[in-house]
Amino acid sequence: MDMITIFQAILRWGIPAMAGGVVVFLLLASAYLVYKKVFHGKKTISKKQAICAVLLCCWLILVIGLTSLSRGANFTGEINVDFFSGYINAWNKWSISELQLIIFNMLMFAPLGFLLPMLWKKAEKIWITFAFSLGLTVLIEVIQLLTGTGIFELDDLFHNTVGSLFGYFCIMAILLPIREKTIRFAPIAGVLLIPCVVSLILGAVFFAYEHQPYGNMSILPAVKQDMSVVQIATELKQSDKDTAVSIYKNRYTEDKTYIQNIQSCFAELENLTFSNTTRREDENYVYTGTDANGNEFQMNFFFRSGQWSYTTFAENAARLTEEVAQQYKNRYETWMKENELLPDNAVFSVQNNDTLRWDVAPKDNYSTGDEAFENGSVMMKFDENGTLIDLAYQISWNEYITTEDIISPNEAYAQVENGNFEQYVPFQQGDMLCIEECELDYIYDTKGFYQPVYQFRGYINSTENPWACQIPALKN
Repeated sequence: MDMITIFQAILRWGIPAMAGGVVVFLLLASAYLVYKKVFHGKKTISKKQAICAVLLCCWLILVIGLTSLSRGANFTGEINVDFFSGYINAWNKWSISELQLIIFNMLMFAPLGFLLPMLWKKAEKIWITFAFSLGLTVLIEVIQLLTGTGIFELDDLFHNTVGSLFGYFCIMAILLPIREKTIRFAPIAGVLLIPCVVSLILGAVFFAYEHQPYGNMSILPAVKQDMSVVQIATELKQSDKDTAVSIYKNRYTEDKTYIQNIQSCFAELENLTFSNTTRREDENYVYTGTDANGNEFQMNFFFRSGQWSYTTFAENAARLTEEVAQQYKNRYETWMKENELLPDNAVFSVQNNDTLRWDVAPKDNYSTGDEAFENGSVMMKFDENGTLIDLAYQISWNEYITTEDIISPNEAYAQVENGNFEQYVPFQQGDMLCIEECELDYIYDTKGFYQPVYQFRGYINSTENPWACQIPALKN
């Protein structure tokens, strides 16, 4: 989830939150009048407390909307008790979106720590605010767990509590100087403490990442699989022999000039108008706009592999006659070659009578090469009016970098036995994992290096439930 998506969700729930605040204000005002007029109550509520109560109600509605009501019941009672697993996942994927979500989860609870001491005098004691914040966070996590709208995560308890304490430090840094009519260092230091610690940690992480020779591997798990509940059966005979293989890197990894050139050339070809909004979603940049007919389109650039796509979201592609297919082929093939987007050995074909396709055959063996190579495909679809409605540019341009030692297949198999691999659905008690094959494959890391991995394949319990996992092959 990127920041634009987060802010869109905030705007979407902002109006219900404000409306809820107005309702709460009217209810509180009515109850207070009844308390004073009917029961002759002596306790009073200041305007400041009334405003804080309404703002806290607005905030609470907004938080519940963002954390629970805006999601479907897509989770099945999952509990994640692995502390800092979100940080490990963000590191493995080197995901800015994951990092933004972590920071947002902290800031989301800052209003609670800021407003609570102004509403409730006792909350000026830090342990009161801490306990209240932790209790409310636990309640929200339990709601997510029971409704299936989220996962109960220890990381969220930590994020939300830290954010609430940050808000608490901010309001105390304001209240104490006003009351004491003097400026003290301690409250200001409290305000700076959390941002400084977070900044130091982020700085150290970015420094470590920039100074490591290769990128991170997104296939690594944040939490190991529980292998105690599963039995492994295999007839594979794994080798203990280490070897050395080639390492490549994508030519256009994080090359913004390349992206801008494609945008410019493609906009001229298709008469496109781009909007000013650019979004980043995990490993891709998202651009939107309108085509010559006023239809909305979206272009995604996968900045680690140099691949990109274009779509107008139209569902029905027109069937192509041989003559029309040849006309489209000539136009777009000429454009791609002029912009050095199509290798000379690309083979053209028409797929399913509605898709133009160019394929670049993969190399026979990546592990022993020492030359640049291209692989992948380009696919295009059109509507009845001849307008391009879908394009998938999946060709990767890779350059040879060096040769590195890798672990043996037997060492990789030991990683499988230890559960050190990513798997979406966890194993269940009594599962039988049958491993049938292991081969050396390649995937991109987070810096665009084409790294070797061991690909294991098999099935769980029956051949109708296929299973696969990847283990990084480079030696540490």
